[in-house]
Amino acid sequence: MVVKRLIDGRFQFIRVVSTKAYTKTYLMTDHGDAAKAKCIVKHLQLPAHNAITLKFLNDLLAKRVNLLKRMGDHDAIARNLAAVQEGQDFYWVRDYIPGQTLLAELAGDRPRAEAEVYNFLLEGLGALDLIQRHGIAHQNLHPNNLIRHRDRGHLVLVDFGLIQDTAADPGISNNSAALNGAVSAYLPQPQHRQYTRFAADHFALGMIAVQMATGLSNEAIPRLSQGDFLAQVKLQLDECSTLSDSLKAIVLRMVSPQTEAQFHQAKDIFLSLADLETVATNGLAPTPQPSPQARDATDSERGVAAHEELSPAKRGPLDRRLWLGAGVALLLLAVGGIFALRLPQTLAVNHLLQQAKAAKQMGQNNDSLNYLNQLLELSPNHSEALAQRSTLLWENGQSEQALQDLSNAIQAQPDSPTLYYQRGNLRFRLGDLQGAIADYSAALQHQDTYVNAHVNRGSARAELGDEAGAVQDYTAAINLATDPETKAVAYLNRCLSLSNLGDHAAGLNDCTEAVNLRPNNSLAYENRGLVRRRLNDFQGAIQDFTIAIQINAGSPEPYYNRGLTRQDLGDFAGAMSDFNQTIALNPNHPFAYYDRGLLHAELGDLESAIADLETVASACLDVSRIGCFDDAQYQLEALRAAQDAAP
Repeated sequence: MVVKRLIDGRFQFIRVVSTKAYTKTYLMTDHGDAAKAKCIVKHLQLPAHNAITLKFLNDLLAKRVNLLKRMGDHDAIARNLAAVQEGQDFYWVRDYIPGQTLLAELAGDRPRAEAEVYNFLLEGLGALDLIQRHGIAHQNLHPNNLIRHRDRGHLVLVDFGLIQDTAADPGISNNSAALNGAVSAYLPQPQHRQYTRFAADHFALGMIAVQMATGLSNEAIPRLSQGDFLAQVKLQLDECSTLSDSLKAIVLRMVSPQTEAQFHQAKDIFLSLADLETVATNGLAPTPQPSPQARDATDSERGVAAHEELSPAKRGPLDRRLWLGAGVALLLLAVGGIFALRLPQTLAVNHLLQQAKAAKQMGQNNDSLNYLNQLLELSPNHSEALAQRSTLLWENGQSEQALQDLSNAIQAQPDSPTLYYQRGNLRFRLGDLQGAIADYSAALQHQDTYVNAHVNRGSARAELGDEAGAVQDYTAAINLATDPETKAVAYLNRCLSLSNLGDHAAGLNDCTEAVNLRPNNSLAYENRGLVRRRLNDFQGAIQDFTIAIQINAGSPEPYYNRGLTRQDLGDFAGAMSDFNQTIALNPNHPFAYYDRGLLHAELGDLESAIADLETVASACLDVSRIGCFDDAQYQLEALRAAQDAAP
């Protein structure tokens, strides 16, 4: 249904621009503007069936639009004007950008010169770096969402992805039929988990660069679903483009499905481009400058049994005592006046540091933070104080400032493996897995025996699906570790990775080693139970899950996994009891709701099944997982049909 009335008493319909599975896009007039300027309105028709879910979705979308609005006004990004909710309809309003899309510029199928591709990358990366500094990814980047401003000549980024709709059919644009079915060439699909949100945007920009450089049509460029995708991209660049080897290498890294090769921030691609020497000798391309530190606030989806992560190691301040010879002592006499002036400040810094530590130990975090703020006013590059303040800021929920403090600490003390390790832990928790891997790798470059860095890099690799790389790190940690606790963590994590690679027997052996080293650790029994379930040893699995519950009755995961195993054995009453206990311990456990909903349906309680699956659908949209949402919706439709057909 097309909206042809005033929206919010302000925006008046002109025409439909495009249609998608859940959205329509309109060109409208803004009567709230003195000049009655044109604007673009994205109309999201929310797929909800009850008031609670509807409110949840509206709140979620409003929160995301407000996040975009907080970026402020920038030439490279279309200005966000308003967000309007009317029942099940949500309207997102942005500026109308006069000009033509990059899709139109690419028409003609002619290869572009290297300088043109280089300049496009600089311009596109500038926009991505800007939004990444606010923790935002575009998630809907393709040539129709880059518009060349008619009057100013620069590219403008439009139509951020509010919901990851990549699993739905691509939109049908009235402006250009060439977009039909073509968006998938630029957007990694949900099954391509190796691309983080930022890496997915880099992939899209890289594929556009491939199309520009080769002059090939959208239909002719390789698809990520091809087994030899990267080899095909390289072949096309070699045969159809005039790009230098250096620029081709950068583009290939941008689109690579190999997590180790990917850039984790746009500013990193800037730095690589700055190293090129053969581009734009006619002066068309300016030297790229990286923007300030970016932050990735990627939300990560927690698995049923996560790899264990070690906390940041704590170290005391470095001993910087200096023994001076007679000649140096005479030199100091000459500059004694300057040294005397600096001595009181050094004493004040040390005093404030000790006060901050004492306050932290007493649980007085605000006082500790105040002492550190005073210290850093006197000594802005004090790496230990920056690292301590980072911990306090993280605990206060100020993740961006915490990350910046650790980056400043590293800049002040670039040879410290501990600082890289701590920043890796912070990035891990923020969901920036590639950034975490880079930091753990830097820590290992400075100290190759850093056991905890091996363990946590393995966990980050496992989260990205690189189980083989994770096994390498866990094995290194097992060989290096001298204390039983750390060795047990490495065995426990390698157990899951080996099982995920299909070597369940070796995984079971590792889990047993972890149990022997940590007989009172519930996670060791839980993970061994998971492997035993994969081996169809259901009774053994139940035994391990039960021991895990006895050790830690407050953890929901062993109840959930025991419920699944009991369901495998046909013990529906036992499974229902375990799912109920899981949800009692963690009311936000979507998997428990999903499996309990299906179990309710199997037992004939359709009303309870529908209630559980509606909860799942809301939770899936909370993390923008449309595939998960569609699965829940599919189950709901089947249940409602069965309910309607019941006598």
